[in-house]
Amino acid sequence: MVDFRYHLVSIIAVFLALAVGIVVGTAALNGPVLDDLRDNISRLSSDKRALESDVATLRGDVTASDQFALSIAGDLVRGSLDGEQVLLVVTPDAPGDIVEQLTPLLKDAGATVAGELRVLPTLSDPEQRLLVEDVVAAVVPAGVSLPDTEPVDRAAVELAAALTRQPGEDGIELSEAQAVVSAFEEADLVQYAADGPLELATAVIVVGGPAPEPDQEPDQVRDGALQAQVDAMLRLARAFDDGSGGVVVTGPTGVAGENGLVSALRGDSGLSGRVSSVDNADRGVGAVAVVQALAEQVRGTSGQYGAGAGASGPGPSIPSS
Repeated sequence: MVDFRYHLVSIIAVFLALAVGIVVGTAALNGPVLDDLRDNISRLSSDKRALESDVATLRGDVTASDQFALSIAGDLVRGSLDGEQVLLVVTPDAPGDIVEQLTPLLKDAGATVAGELRVLPTLSDPEQRLLVEDVVAAVVPAGVSLPDTEPVDRAAVELAAALTRQPGEDGIELSEAQAVVSAFEEADLVQYAADGPLELATAVIVVGGPAPEPDQEPDQVRDGALQAQVDAMLRLARAFDDGSGGVVVTGPTGVAGENGLVSALRGDSGLSGRVSSVDNADRGVGAVAVVQALAEQVRGTSGQYGAGAGASGPGPSIPSS
């Protein structure tokens, strides 16, 4: 009869054999495996350095391209907006350097920057719709007909009447226009800045922020607020287009990405046939395209420009004249 001592010795022998096998196998494979790992690490490190060099070169090329575009921009746009008054409409997340880059180009084109309207999140917040409605109802200018729709639509039409006019027309009384802007400012719906007294603009540039990063975690509150802001800016673009000689919607590279302002515009077949867009205004070539597209708007035509989805080309063709 086999006793317990025999079983114990057998189990110990099995484990000893297993341990010896592991040691022998590791010793046999250790050299080739380590050599292979070292080769892979060396190759990956080399690839990483090569990619870093490529990125640095491409960034240098982009910078040089932007500098060249801006260096000849004055000649490209000169006289294309003679006598136009341009209003800049920006979202809170719009990059400030875009406005700074566009301002001298507009002056080179012969235009005057009438002012800058910053649209605050309160205007597009669904929970503030009663506030928006009250402000709109309190300062309706004489002769301005407001749509019987959502408060943000009515606000857009009222702001357009207070800040823009069709070329060759006078628009509303400046005292009434100032009353509208002041009421919206006091309610923290917008902020308005100008170098001098309020003037009605004949053309408008709408500047939005970057599209949300696609790898961000879903956030219903944040995404809902962003969508409401995009919707409000498109309503403003439509109202300003109705009230002026033309509108261009723009933003930094990527604004034509999913849920971006330019992407939303290009997805609206009715609006994109009237309002132009440029999806890379942070680039030198894009800034030039914005001014050219606005001049094209004033001439009565439109287009979608840049390097993102839905663009027909980098910019409008320059008139032979």
